[in-house]
Amino acid sequence: MLTPPGRQVLLFAAGGISFALPLMAVREIVRLPADRERPGPDRSVLLADALGLAGDPRFALVLADGVPLELRVDEMRGVGDLAEAEVFRLPERSVAARPSPFAAAVWLGDVLHLELAPAALLDSRTVVWRPPPEQHDLAPAERELVAERGGRALAVPLSLVVQVIERARLSPIPLAPPGHRGLLYHGRALHSVWDVASLLGWPDSGKPEVILLLDAGGTTAGVLVDRVRGLGEGAESVRRPQWDALLAPQEEG
Repeated sequence: MLTPPGRQVLLFAAGGISFALPLMAVREIVRLPADRERPGPDRSVLLADALGLAGDPRFALVLADGVPLELRVDEMRGVGDLAEAEVFRLPERSVAARPSPFAAAVWLGDVLHLELAPAALLDSRTVVWRPPPEQHDLAPAERELVAERGGRALAVPLSLVVQVIERARLSPIPLAPPGHRGLLYHGRALHSVWDVASLLGWPDSGKPEVILLLDAGGTTAGVLVDRVRGLGEGAESVRRPQWDALLAPQEEG
């Protein structure tokens, strides 16, 4: 059975990131000549450049609505059927630009594809997020999970911990704010993942691979740590951040 055109999405890549557009939004796909000297129209956008990525454009997508007239991308990855996909809104604070150049996130074929909002590429501006105000540490909890980042210990009340996940695959997001390490697809949902060292103003070192998935600040988000020490009862001197304030979406500066 043929897939209805309105349910098809064109899949492509730029700067190593996978993207999608409704197939009906693309009028023509043009392979760029080997010398890459084909002049673009006035409103041509090099997608990788617009998103701060390193790209090698080899194809031009001529858009049906003409805003912009043409997108230049690196790689074509076929056509997908939305009936086989899960479509999400991007989590708050995952993109530090307004308007966001991404209309949605499409999980298809075990890959996260960012659905573009092409018109936003022309006038998107960088957003500076206000850091959370200085907070006193929480009081020790009866039951808390003690983890380590950069040789420093920190504790999370066990009531906030949804799951501890090791070596999960993260999907990076262009134009993400500092400390944002990507999106985690888990439990049929998308979660932002942050390096806890960045959130707390600690030196960024190593490559943390353990994610503490926390329910805090009205959202479920992940924080990266080096390792989990285990359960404690507050006897050890550790940082106990106010996780709700740390992970809650902040207003634009």
